[in-house]
Amino acid sequence: MMKSKNFWISLSLLNLCIVTVLGVILRSKALFDLPIIDYNHLLNAHSHFAFGGWVTLALMVLLMHTLLTESQKQKSIYQFVFWSIFVTVWGLLFTFPFSGYNTWSTYISTLFTFTTYIFSWVFIRDVLKAKVSKTVLILSIASVFCMVLSSAGSFTLGYLFATKSLKAILYRDALFSYLHLQYNGFFTLAVFALLFQKIESKFSVEVQKKIYRFALVLVISILPSMFLSYHWHDPSFLFHVIAYIGSALLLISFGLFIPVLKAILKLYKSVPILFKFIGGLSLGAFMLKMFLQSFTIINFFGNLVFGDRPIIMGFLHLVFLGFVSLFLLAYFAKTGLLNTEKTFTKVSLVVFAMGALLNETLLWAQGFAAMLIQSSDIFPWLLWGAGIWLFIGAALIGIARIISVPSVVAEKKKAQVREGFSPSIPELKRF
Repeated sequence: MMKSKNFWISLSLLNLCIVTVLGVILRSKALFDLPIIDYNHLLNAHSHFAFGGWVTLALMVLLMHTLLTESQKQKSIYQFVFWSIFVTVWGLLFTFPFSGYNTWSTYISTLFTFTTYIFSWVFIRDVLKAKVSKTVLILSIASVFCMVLSSAGSFTLGYLFATKSLKAILYRDALFSYLHLQYNGFFTLAVFALLFQKIESKFSVEVQKKIYRFALVLVISILPSMFLSYHWHDPSFLFHVIAYIGSALLLISFGLFIPVLKAILKLYKSVPILFKFIGGLSLGAFMLKMFLQSFTIINFFGNLVFGDRPIIMGFLHLVFLGFVSLFLLAYFAKTGLLNTEKTFTKVSLVVFAMGALLNETLLWAQGFAAMLIQSSDIFPWLLWGAGIWLFIGAALIGIARIISVPSVVAEKKKAQVREGFSPSIPELKRF
């Protein structure tokens, strides 16, 4: 099973490299005359591949390997799901850039969605029988439930594209609902399920209770806070009430997370500075996301977030790159999937993290400059440079992963020798 885990993590990191390549091409399109590239088609490929090929695949693999029992991990259905996810996202990579939403891309994206249904059904049944705390249980189940629920938004978008509908309100509501359930639902809850599975048992009973309260309120806030996305078109009074409830729950969960964060910082006081840096950026991005999201109930902030494209992109990248992607990379490094004993690995992680920080800073600066009617032509060039930086960081991490695999095997061999067992060559090959 370790071999399987290493294999799929390697493929997810390969997909991360492809995501950054697509990002560079998209930003190149804004600067150079590239008539053979359709920006909107490539944007669809970029977003679908980033969601499915990088984050969804990585989270599914980690949820299965981290939360389930050894016998549950042996089920062939999980390998079928992972292969299906990988094949379908690569299928979308070779259809979306050339024709956008057409018959083939619609079929492939539908197959991807039904694959996530299979994973969700099997995983929920297994995790209910696994030995996890109630905190991890509610977070993991709610995360995959949000993933399934988000498909309503993607199906609606597919229908609107297929029928060439001009229903702008329905289009934006479907898009915002899908993004909310993916970013604030599936991605966020899965991240905390993985985090607390690793560290919850190291805390006192009192801290564990605080973690549970935070997790519970965070899960409860997901659906009400989705109504914050509908404020842009001045919905009904009931929608406003639910949105206010969602905003209040976000602020409460933000407050409940502060003592949890203090306990986490105390626990990791002695860890290497690399983990403090990347982990700190990730959790800092989460707190900033929660704070900003809760204030979109105010019309000024809501119109800013949902009406200014650079601000929208800044918010989405804050969650996707700053919070989720950096967490995954820190998790890989902390659990030995990336060998941080090697200087090359440390440098690659720092390069990517700095690229994410630079990218985020530029997107928000561009958004505020546009709001103040002070935008400059220098921003597209700077963002293009940040995209190249992220690609370099992702490529270096991919190389570091290749270097890490022999090190993992060597460490296992050393551990077995220390225990008085000398593995045979066939056993090492199986590993």
